[in-house]
Amino acid sequence: MDTKKKYKVMGLIILSWMITLTGISQDKKDTKKINYTSFTVITKQHKVELEWATDNSVPTNYFEVQKSWDGKNYKTIALVLGPDPKKTGCDCYDWSDTQMQKKITYYRLKHIDANGSAQLSEPKLSAGS
Repeated sequence: MDTKKKYKVMGLIILSWMITLTGISQDKKDTKKINYTSFTVITKQHKVELEWATDNSVPTNYFEVQKSWDGKNYKTIALVLGPDPKKTGCDCYDWSDTQMQKKITYYRLKHIDANGSAQLSEPKLSAGS
């Protein structure tokens, strides 16, 4: 094998190695989980209020509020782009569902972090009115 081919092969090996290491480091970065300090679903009159807070340890891009009738098939019904500006000193969020039904409804949150990684919360129940 001539010298040019040797350098090309070595360059490809080094490039492949760098891509592999970058992928491993990216996987480690994406494994950090959001920590919910609270998540409540409260039925009030003709709406359901969702309130949650995080410890702000994972940079948030946005939250998807998801709803399900059977606890298995969820549909995104809202996007929450930032914390409540009225609640200072915490990473607190809220959203109200005015399309309330008279049956059990499941709600969950889908957190999308600044890197685009997604994480689902545990589902919460609302018993309707």
